[in-house]
Amino acid sequence: MSHFFKKALKLSSLVVLGTAIGISAASFAGPKTTQNDIYTQLGLFADVLSRVQNKYVEEVDPADLVDNALNGFLQTLDPHSHYVTPKDFQKQQKRARREYGGLGIEVSMKDGLILVGYANKGAPAARAGIVAGDLITHVEGTDIKDKTLDEAVKKMRGLAGDPITITVKSKGKPPRDIVIIREVVQGRVVRNRMYEGMGYIYLETFNNDNVSRDLGEAIDILEAEYGKKLPGLILDLRGNGGGLLTQSIDVSSYFLDGGEVLSVRGRKREEDQRYHAKRGERLKGVPVVVLISSTSASASEIVAGALQDRGRALIVGTPSFGKGSVQSVYPLKGGRNGALRLTTDRYFTPSGRSIQGLGITPDVWVEAFPDDGEEHARFRESNLPNALDAIIMETEGQTVNATPQEHEFPTKDWPATKDYQLHRAVELLKDSGFDVRLQQAFKQ
Repeated sequence: MSHFFKKALKLSSLVVLGTAIGISAASFAGPKTTQNDIYTQLGLFADVLSRVQNKYVEEVDPADLVDNALNGFLQTLDPHSHYVTPKDFQKQQKRARREYGGLGIEVSMKDGLILVGYANKGAPAARAGIVAGDLITHVEGTDIKDKTLDEAVKKMRGLAGDPITITVKSKGKPPRDIVIIREVVQGRVVRNRMYEGMGYIYLETFNNDNVSRDLGEAIDILEAEYGKKLPGLILDLRGNGGGLLTQSIDVSSYFLDGGEVLSVRGRKREEDQRYHAKRGERLKGVPVVVLISSTSASASEIVAGALQDRGRALIVGTPSFGKGSVQSVYPLKGGRNGALRLTTDRYFTPSGRSIQGLGITPDVWVEAFPDDGEEHARFRESNLPNALDAIIMETEGQTVNATPQEHEFPTKDWPATKDYQLHRAVELLKDSGFDVRLQQAFKQ
């Protein structure tokens, strides 16, 4: 037997390889399973792997077979448990940080020039005095007039530590050249603007340590632009696939003055945990609408469910994805051997509703597109192979979200370029009966 297979037999992690080669998962568990049984099955695995390596019609990489076998076992548990190779683990860590080399600005085009829409505080551009509203006319002496946005931005990209000269035109000032040293900058995960008299914030992801910080800064910007307390706020979580549990709690704290945000429950009830919002609600008294869709998942559903259960916001849109499970990431040998991503818990809203497989049903069900008379299936968590079942906690509150009486659709002549769900969110906030409707939804 080769050194590779001898080593494999010594690794307890290879226990999980069973189902990929036809070994019953039950053979590894149960009161009658002995240590000898386990080693017998491991020997079977090594035998099969050896024969595949030596006899298969095409040459195969044993390391790839092991990786696939690990995932073959884990994916029979649920769709979110899997093995991550060392290379992919490094990529995921980098992607989660959303780091890029640049100046720390968000830009668009205006009259053929680059318009700075936002300058990241502490980033090199802001330190050099660039602010929102500035226009960039030249990059490294090249006139960017009438270039595409992609072409203009590409010229500003480069390696961290390299200098770049840009020509900036500020309101009331003559154009000036500024030399900036590029840095690795963490991208902002929010987009904010005033929309038809209401504050609007789109939250892209929760998979960033600075989500709540960016949200707070967005609120500051909107309040400064409006000049006083906001008359209403739309928090757009459509398409937000979730991320960090800690950030969902911090984001909820902007809208809640303490109290439960969610509970997390695993196999052992003594290990259940309840998470609470921080005291000191930032947006006290401001009417809030949360927009959700079938692609709002995980941490997005935690926030929407908490604000719905606590009667703090009106939830508008279509039912969310229904990913109510918690994955814990266990780096293997510090990540040198990759990582194990394993489902360990389920999420529950403050009233005890399971998010898993059910999702959050909106208080006002508003479709994005006109009604064509046909039913359109949405891909959700419950459609995934081996998806975990929902756990109904009838003694703790609602078992499922109350389904609204009707679904709202845009009219057939509604412009395709206009966001109907956002339009309805504004209408609801401006309605004098908003508070009454919110209370009615809370009592359902």
